[in-house]
Amino acid sequence: MKDSAPLKKTLLIPQDDPHQAHRIRRYLIAVGTSLLVLLLMALLNFHGHLQGSAVIYSAGAMFFFFVLYYVLFRSGLNLRMTDPSLTHAQMLSGLSVIAYAMFHATYEGRGMLLYVFLVTFLFGLFRLNSQQLLRLALFAIALYGSVLAALWFLQPENFHLQLELLRWSVAAVVLFWFALMGGYIGRMRKQLSESNTKLEEAVQKIQDLATRDELTEVPNRRYLMDVLRHEAARSARSGAPFCVCIVDIDLFKRINDQLGHHVGDEVLRDFARGVANETRATDFFGRYGGEEFLLILTHTTLAGAEIRAERLRKSATKMKLPGLGADAHLTISIGVAQHAPGASFEETVKRADEALYRAKNSGRNRVEYAPVSAS
Repeated sequence: MKDSAPLKKTLLIPQDDPHQAHRIRRYLIAVGTSLLVLLLMALLNFHGHLQGSAVIYSAGAMFFFFVLYYVLFRSGLNLRMTDPSLTHAQMLSGLSVIAYAMFHATYEGRGMLLYVFLVTFLFGLFRLNSQQLLRLALFAIALYGSVLAALWFLQPENFHLQLELLRWSVAAVVLFWFALMGGYIGRMRKQLSESNTKLEEAVQKIQDLATRDELTEVPNRRYLMDVLRHEAARSARSGAPFCVCIVDIDLFKRINDQLGHHVGDEVLRDFARGVANETRATDFFGRYGGEEFLLILTHTTLAGAEIRAERLRKSATKMKLPGLGADAHLTISIGVAQHAPGASFEETVKRADEALYRAKNSGRNRVEYAPVSAS
């Protein structure tokens, strides 16, 4: 019994395609509106303003279109059409059904159904452009005119020519106004959509600037601190281990002094790009500051971090430094620390930094490890 509601939702509205789900929701709104119109027809029949057969045939036509459009949506055939939402087609169907009922209604009944005839246009105001709405307006005016012409020809004794022409003229003016205003709303909606897209792009750019290092294009210190804060909180909840590696490029000042800062910048970019490409999807790597980088190894103990750090150190030595001699290769020093339960992430970074200091004082091009804290 508990699973029946989600199952019905899945069967009625697809959950794997948000665009199709949105179109079906709009279709269901149209179905609900049509049922209200059918209720109005029944009331008109009850008060003698609409023939009973017209109510029955209109209901049959409505349910035929209900099934037809739902099948088109659920089968995906609507995606092959120029208007996947089928707004234009649904409006044509609705106008035709109402026009049929108007033919079988009294003068007073036609006046009430005319309101529904005009309201149908509201369904397309936010979906169709001005040309589509104008064509629909012309179709609706011609359709209503055809109903009046048929009544004048078949029932001249019950036809009020001047009043019907006046009503038709008012309806034509209102329909054209709907079309023009709908076109204006459509243009405004398009401009708003374009503005929102540009705003989203600008916000994304600002977020990138706030969380990415401009030179190396890897995450910056601010982003890494947020990751460390998150990992420390997760470790406190679940006990999951993680390690912090501070990576420092050896003798980087010599590279800048002898080859120039532009070469130093290129070394930083190439090194960052190489490490980022080899980093696991679950880990985080970014620039900590200057020639220092931070590697966060999630779900990793110190033993696993040793393997990863040594692999990174050996990989760095394959990077040559032209201009400093044929045998000049890049070397790095790494300090590694495993996060201790109950410790803050700042304490873990400090322990990794102390390990890095020992690595550099011990001759560089090596990895040093902070002892696992018992706190």
